[in-house]
Amino acid sequence: MRGDETAVAAALDPDVAWQGIRPEWGCDGVNAVVDTFMAAQATQADIDSIELIAAPAHAIMRVRWPLILDEEDAEFLDGIYNVFAIAEGRITRIDDFEDRAAALAAAGLPV
Repeated sequence: MRGDETAVAAALDPDVAWQGIRPEWGCDGVNAVVDTFMAAQATQADIDSIELIAAPAHAIMRVRWPLILDEEDAEFLDGIYNVFAIAEGRITRIDDFEDRAAALAAAGLPV
């Protein structure tokens, strides 16, 4: 799916929302989410590891790579956890977390 905007858009609900780690890193709607996703892919280094965790109506993806958001931010050494809310086969919401326990709780899993 890397670089395939059509495939990314097809996986998203039309009313999808994505909330990044910081409040100002949010976006709403397929076009905004696809644009944000593609921009992030273009600026990231190679991925070190991916972990997928299944949950009822959710999926958690932990991605670890040498990520530096800007010069003032520290590296996210443990990676970032994307929690995907899924309904009727499409992603309806994405919430990002730095912390594994918070991501698990957001997906309704025991911490």
